Amino acid sequence: MYSSLKFILICISLLVFQACSSLTTETKRSDINDIIYMPGQQTERRIAEARAKGDGSFLSNLFGSSNKKASLQTQMSVNPYLWQASLEILSSTMPLSSVDSSSGIIITDWYNLKSKNNERVKISILINSIELRADGVKVSIFKQIKNANTWSSSKVNPNIIQSLERKIIKKAGLLANASK
Repeated sequence: MYSSLKFILICISLLVFQACSSLTTETKRSDINDIIYMPGQQTERRIAEARAKGDGSFLSNLFGSSNKKASLQTQMSVNPYLWQASLEILSSTMPLSSVDSSSGIIITDWYNLKSKNNERVKISILINSIELRADGVKVSIFKQIKNANTWSSSKVNPNIIQSLERKIIKKAGLLANASK
């Protein structure tokens, strides 16, 4: 009796394990663009990138605008290289609070500086051009200092803002050159 019960339990265990082994799982690699763009924006971004490279369907090439900048402008309201450079620079160091590719606004969450727990900064970036231009990106940095458990605003050195803008523009230029 004991051996038959043991045999039945082993058979049931094998059936359960066999049933589990037929399950397949798929692990999809996450890309930074998959995380920061909403599904509708991902499609727009792919179409705009394809048109910027000159790719596209036969009909879109035949009936579409021959001006690549005009076709890119109808798909996205901001320069994709400035957008990508801004996201890569900010998301590598600070948590992002709000990202909107249609309006070109990126806002970080408040971030404490490394060794200063009583200081925090928040960065806002506005990309306001479809073209890759030096004045196509505007950076605002907000700084607060904690005194007696209250946060009060403090001035930010304008050279820091200008340095971040230049870093974004330089990175966007490198991305644009790499895509050609």
